[in-house]
Amino acid sequence: MWKKQLSGLSERYHVIAPDLPGFGKSPGPFSLQASVDAVTDLIADYQPIHLCGMSLGALVAAQVAAEHPESVRRLILQGASIRPAEHGQRAIRFFRSRPGWWYMKAASDLPDRPALLAMVNAVEEADIRGFLPRITAPTLILCGARDKECLPDAQPLADAVPHARLVVVPHTGHAMPVMAAKPFNAIVGGFLADAL
Repeated sequence: MWKKQLSGLSERYHVIAPDLPGFGKSPGPFSLQASVDAVTDLIADYQPIHLCGMSLGALVAAQVAAEHPESVRRLILQGASIRPAEHGQRAIRFFRSRPGWWYMKAASDLPDRPALLAMVNAVEEADIRGFLPRITAPTLILCGARDKECLPDAQPLADAVPHARLVVVPHTGHAMPVMAAKPFNAIVGGFLADAL
């Protein structure tokens, strides 16, 4: 999912796109806390870092930034929900109804349907409200104007995070780094350049 950022932002930044636990070759099972711990361990050698998360990754990134403010210089949360169960039920039902092979081939590198369901269950239970006021890094909230599940949370998310600004990108949906890579990279690159 991050191929266009690995190529598009690597000239200026050392870009790393890790597999969260249970994804790709990273051992599972998936859980949000295991993901937070894995990212925290990974960034220990590079801190302070700019941290970006999309969708599920935004939940992880927000918690990492809240728990380790000294490690995160700038934070980007794209396609994020504060509590996915409130506005994301349609998407949750959709992914629960898909056969495992469909999601694995189309949009993920999860190994099987049980792994998919574990991820969906973790997302449904997630609630990052308590973490948001503890984020100290300047934060960019990005949301596609066509992202129906996350758009209702975009402004409340920006309001809850100190030093946050919201950019709603027209004509884009949830998977902005994939489907609208040029505007995503331009907006993120501009935000990060302000930190230099």
